[in-house]
Parts: sequence; C-alpha cells; structure tokens
Amino acid sequence: MPSNLYATKQLTFLSPWLEDVSQAKMQSLGLQGGFSGAIVWRVSTPKQNLCLRRWPQVHPTIDGLSSIHGLLQHIDQAGYRLAPVPLPTLVGQSFFLNEDHLWELAPWMPGEASFHRQPSYEKLASAMTALADFHQAAATYQFAGDGPRKAPSPGLMQRLDILRGLQQGGLEQLWNETRSAEASDLRELAFELLEGINRPLADVTRQIEAIANVPLPLQWCLRDVRHDHLLFTGEQVTGLIDFGAVAVDSVSCDLARLIGSMVNDRADDWQKALGAYDRWRPLSIDERRAIAGFDAGGTICSATNWVRWLFIEGRSFPQIHALHDQLVWLRDRLVSLSSRSGASVAQPAL
Repeated sequence: MPSNLYATKQLTFLSPWLEDVSQAKMQSLGLQGGFSGAIVWRVSTPKQNLCLRRWPQVHPTIDGLSSIHGLLQHIDQAGYRLAPVPLPTLVGQSFFLNEDHLWELAPWMPGEASFHRQPSYEKLASAMTALADFHQAAATYQFAGDGPRKAPSPGLMQRLDILRGLQQGGLEQLWNETRSAEASDLRELAFELLEGINRPLADVTRQIEAIANVPLPLQWCLRDVRHDHLLFTGEQVTGLIDFGAVAVDSVSCDLARLIGSMVNDRADDWQKALGAYDRWRPLSIDERRAIAGFDAGGTICSATNWVRWLFIEGRSFPQIHALHDQLVWLRDRLVSLSSRSGASVAQPAL
C-alpha cells in the first residue's frame, strides 16, 4: 500500500475526536506501552500535541478502561496536573472501540524519562513528590464501590501465592521446561534467573509471610510505575504516564516498584527516596515493611513470570534488546537480593 494512503488511513483513527483531521500529522512510535502490546502515535495539530493509544485486545476490558479514565478524571479534578486526562470523543465518550481494540486520545505530556541518563537527588525527590501527590489525589477515588479501605494487601498475597507455588514444584517445572528448550543466549540468561530465584526464595517467602496478613490502608494505585513512566523537564517531573495496571492496593507497591527501577539496590538512595516521599505522605512502619516485601517478592515474581512466558507459554516479544536489558536487570537484582539473605534495601530500621 502506498505510504500516503496508509497515512490517510491512520488519520481516520482520529475522526472520533476531531471533526477535521486534515490538519493533523501522525508519527507512529510503535510498541510504547512497555511489553503490554499497546501502540502509540504522536499527533500534532495546530492547537496542541496529542497521544493516540491503541490498547491491546486482551487488556483492558471496557470496564477496566472506564475505571482507568475515571481515576485520571478524578485526580485532575483534585488538582493533579501531571497525568494525561483522555479527551472526550465528539459524542462525549473517553475512548473509542474500533477493530476490536480500545482507543484513547490524550494530551502529549512534556519531558523525557531521563533519570538513568542524568540522575540527581533533585530528580529523585521530584519523583517521590509526584508519586505522593498522586496517592493523595487518588485516595478518595471509587469505582463500582471499590475504594479506600483497610485490609491485607492483595499484591502481597498474590506474591506470596507465587513464592509458595515455586517451593511446591513450580521452580522445578521452570527448570525442566527451560532445559528442554533450544540452546540460546536467552536460555542461558534464564538459567541465571532461575539460580537467582532459588537462592533467596525461602528467606523472602518467610519475610512476606510475616507481613502479608497485616491490614494496610488500601486505595487506587498505579501498581506498575517505573523509571520509564516519569517524564522530567530539567530536574522536575512534568509527566506521569501509563496507567494500564491501576487497581486497589497499598501505596507500598508503587514505592517498591518505582524506587527499585530508579536506584536498583543502592541503600542510601532508597532511604533518600523514602524520606522525600514521607515528607508529603507519611508512611507507617507496616507500610515500610510492606515496601520491603513488595521489593523482594516482586523481584522474584517478575523473574518467574519472564521465564514462564518465554519457556512455558512460548510468548514472543519483538523488542529483543529491551527484553535482554530487562532480564539482565532482574538477574543483577536477584544477585543483590541473595547477598542480603532476603532482606530488602527498603527494610525499615527499627
């Protein structure tokens, strides 16, 4: 198909929102939703820059995307300006169903995910402030009656189930399936992950068992917030993106995920990050213990998921370089976790 005709077809994707698409320009950025399968276009119009997202068919559901958009609208009404609130279609809906995919159009958030390339304490503190402000703005959000309450963390319970499953034969199955796969660099890396899972597994399981049943304040959280989702202009966060995993849980899950992705296992930076967050949204001792459990358990569970996806479910991921980098990062974090005998860098001093 000639490229100009394909470009014309792409512009029709904007017709649910724009009466006249002729002045718009679109640039495909491909798979920009991590490994989720979401496809993103940058859209330029005479008035503003926009982001068109086509969600993968399997996620989210219509109700799921309604809850995501409801959360974004709620925090915007509460004064939080770092998140991209979806624009309404010409008939007033926040998304559009086309070709069995859900589509949304939102403002293009300024900045870039530059912390790893140019780290600084000011950026780390700004990231923690942005997260604390988000949690405070989201604390009163409810969708279909699912709102703030106090109960054991669903995320910690889920991680504990996975760790126990590994101890009860799941890890052996991963070893067997990986050994039977064709030899490759990826398989060798998976072997390193499995070794890294095995060493701290018992300690981390006991660590989470000690905290999993402790009631914690629960609210809507991001659940998959990481370095790539914080956009900086200079030293300040100017955008928080990718809300595809939001659900009710403890704020501890967000802190573990974001800080771990930004500073890895540097204990001093962990304490600086937690201190910066705590100034705006104080953390209880139980929430700090939960952060430690999310960090340690999440590292093992992430590595487990990748080995299962690749060597049991046979999933393929076109972003091969990003995949390799992700697995190496997990391998290194598992090595660090093992050296601490299951204790997380987020473990509070008592």
